[in-house]
Amino acid sequence: MPGTLSHEQKQLAFRLRARGWQLVEIAREIGCTAPMVGLMVREGRYTVGGARRMGAALGVSRDR
Repeated sequence: MPGTLSHEQKQLAFRLRARGWQLVEIAREIGCTAPMVGLMVREGRYTVGGARRMGAALGVSRDR
Protein backbone atom coordinates (compact mmCIF):
# COMPACT_ATOMS: atom_id res chain seq x y z
CA MET A 1 0.00 0.00 0.00
CA PRO A 2 1.54 3.37 -1.02
CA GLY A 3 2.14 5.82 1.80
CA THR A 4 2.67 3.15 4.42
CA LEU A 5 5.99 2.44 6.09
CA SER A 6 6.72 -1.05 7.26
CA HIS A 7 7.79 -1.77 10.81
CA GLU A 8 11.27 -2.55 9.46
CA GLN A 9 11.50 0.81 7.67
CA LYS A 10 10.53 2.64 10.86
CA GLN A 11 13.01 0.75 12.99
CA LEU A 12 15.74 1.42 10.42
CA ALA A 13 14.90 5.13 10.52
CA PHE A 14 15.31 5.20 14.31
CA ARG A 15 18.61 3.30 14.11
CA LEU A 16 20.01 5.58 11.40
CA ARG A 17 18.99 8.69 13.31
CA ALA A 18 20.73 7.34 16.40
CA ARG A 19 23.88 6.95 14.26
CA GLY A 20 23.69 10.63 13.30
CA TRP A 21 22.24 10.38 9.79
CA GLN A 22 20.45 13.47 8.50
CA LEU A 23 16.70 13.31 7.92
CA VAL A 24 17.06 13.64 4.14
CA GLU A 25 19.51 10.74 4.04
CA ILE A 26 17.19 8.58 6.15
CA ALA A 27 14.22 9.46 3.96
CA ARG A 28 16.10 8.40 0.82
CA GLU A 29 17.21 5.17 2.48
CA ILE A 30 13.74 4.10 3.63
CA GLY A 31 11.73 5.59 0.75
CA CYS A 32 9.67 8.42 2.23
CA THR A 33 9.87 12.19 2.77
CA ALA A 34 12.21 14.01 5.15
CA PRO A 35 9.32 15.75 7.01
CA MET A 36 7.74 12.37 7.73
CA VAL A 37 11.03 11.03 9.04
CA GLY A 38 11.52 14.17 11.10
CA LEU A 39 8.15 13.91 12.72
CA MET A 40 8.68 10.26 13.50
CA VAL A 41 12.24 10.29 14.86
CA ARG A 42 12.45 13.68 16.56
CA GLU A 43 9.38 13.08 18.66
CA GLY A 44 9.82 9.32 18.95
CA ARG A 45 6.36 8.79 17.50
CA TYR A 46 4.83 6.37 15.08
CA THR A 47 6.87 3.29 15.79
CA VAL A 48 3.76 1.44 14.62
CA GLY A 49 1.09 2.44 12.13
CA GLY A 50 1.17 3.92 8.67
CA ALA A 51 2.80 6.92 7.09
CA ARG A 52 -0.68 8.16 6.30
CA ARG A 53 -1.16 9.00 9.96
CA MET A 54 2.11 10.95 9.91
CA GLY A 55 0.96 12.82 6.81
CA ALA A 56 -2.28 13.71 8.58
CA ALA A 57 -0.30 15.00 11.56
CA LEU A 58 1.72 17.17 9.16
CA GLY A 59 -1.43 18.42 7.43
CA VAL A 60 -0.56 16.66 4.17
CA SER A 61 -3.47 15.67 2.00
CA ARG A 62 -3.26 12.78 -0.48
CA ASP A 63 -6.02 14.49 -2.51
CA ARG A 64 -3.72 17.13 -4.00
